[in-house]
Amino acid sequence: MTRLLAAVLALILCLPLCAIAEETTGVTSSAVEPAAKGLRISEIMASNTETLEDSFGNTADWIELHNTTDQPIDMTGMYLSDTKKDLERYQFPDGLVIEPDAYLIVFASGLKKNVADELHTPFKLSASGESVYLMQDGLAVDIVTFPQQISDVAYALDEDGTYSFTSTATPGEANEITPVED
Repeated sequence: MTRLLAAVLALILCLPLCAIAEETTGVTSSAVEPAAKGLRISEIMASNTETLEDSFGNTADWIELHNTTDQPIDMTGMYLSDTKKDLERYQFPDGLVIEPDAYLIVFASGLKKNVADELHTPFKLSASGESVYLMQDGLAVDIVTFPQQISDVAYALDEDGTYSFTSTATPGEANEITPVED
């Protein structure tokens, strides 16, 4: 009986802490992992002036995804967003597959539809910094918060799992971290 009482008391004391954690992130966690575990936001450029052009000749912001697994990942039911208030701002087309160790570029151009073989989100990224959310079934697959951007300098995932600015943007390829000179 004493153990049960102690367990109930511990649970009651823990609930406010769980609510605080959910309030600060706005994204709930779950014991269930998203099916797309291994898919990463690997590179972001929120101030693209000459690095990469879309099919219109525009230099829109862009987000690179990398399938780090040895299995194809179906993007059906997955979303990208730049706000936790609406985690389903951009839905990937049904049947879109990222092959093993492949990369996918998504232009954050503000367009409301995909064109040709390009993906375009209805939102743009803020060069002053913000978060990018990759979601599946209401669960976060990956979230990257980036600081203020420098024109044509990417914010990229390094081999050690940290993000760094790099003067060598590599859209659609493995990241190469080259320190940014002042």
